[in-house]
Amino acid sequence: MNNLAESWINNTRIRPRKRLLLLVGIMSFTVTATLVLSITFLYRTALNEEKQRLAETAKSQAELINSVAAFDSKYSAEFPLGPRAATLSQIRQAHSQYQGFGMTGEFTLAERIGDSIVFLLNHRHYDLDKPQPVPWNAKIAEPMRLALSGKSGIVIGLDYRGETVLAAHEPVVGLHLGIVAKIDLAEIRAPFIKAGIIATGFAAIFIALGAYTFIRITNPIIMELSETVNSLQASLSELKTLRGILPICSYCKKIRDDHGYWNQVEEYISKNSDADFSHGICPSCVDKHFPEIAEEVHRANKRHQLKKSGSSS
Repeated sequence: MNNLAESWINNTRIRPRKRLLLLVGIMSFTVTATLVLSITFLYRTALNEEKQRLAETAKSQAELINSVAAFDSKYSAEFPLGPRAATLSQIRQAHSQYQGFGMTGEFTLAERIGDSIVFLLNHRHYDLDKPQPVPWNAKIAEPMRLALSGKSGIVIGLDYRGETVLAAHEPVVGLHLGIVAKIDLAEIRAPFIKAGIIATGFAAIFIALGAYTFIRITNPIIMELSETVNSLQASLSELKTLRGILPICSYCKKIRDDHGYWNQVEEYISKNSDADFSHGICPSCVDKHFPEIAEEVHRANKRHQLKKSGSSS
């Protein structure tokens, strides 16, 4: 019983260092999980809003180009190289005044000539003034390839530079062109990565302050509990019990210990418990061993018992 109690006390005691590490671990996990979920939710929301903005922009630009092409087909027949060239000339002129959106956002317009994607507007990046054609089966320029295939939608893929972008693609049916409105995915992610780094720094500071405050508050409580546990352990170590079957001599009443030695009853019990003995003599032994004073001893015992019972009542 004592061993079980001592084992339970030792197992339930947590060392200060382990307690601090456990606290920091729990707080770090909670803060990190909250931070990751919050930033992920905000990033998804921003990404969806950007998708919607690009899709609306690409569609409106495609419709505008179709309208200009329809107008030129009626009223620009005398333009050198024809109405299509007139439309492209107006688009290039307007595009030359356009700086793009954000740090990396831009429009691209292209047509398919044979097995190549030929870009018709100056690029904001890479080959600025003389855009190089891209092979149709190349892994890059995926959004434009979709637009020239007559597909409308939004995709995350590689642009003409091989950079991962979020792009809206639309076909310009009247001119057999494709238009893409795109922005680098890294630009969308950048503020969230920066916010995550800053939030992580603040979280580390708050975790350290929280752990320090927790230790300052709980240390007195832990010390008091430790003193209580130590006191309980001391009490348990002083507590001795006799259990099991004791081998005792039928004649002399000595008890055999674990080492095979025979001991007097009072000696064995004193060694194996906290009990002490005060020796006396019972009435039967008085009659047997001291018959000459037995009667006087009995009378004295009676007076003592009467006096004890009178005082208690």
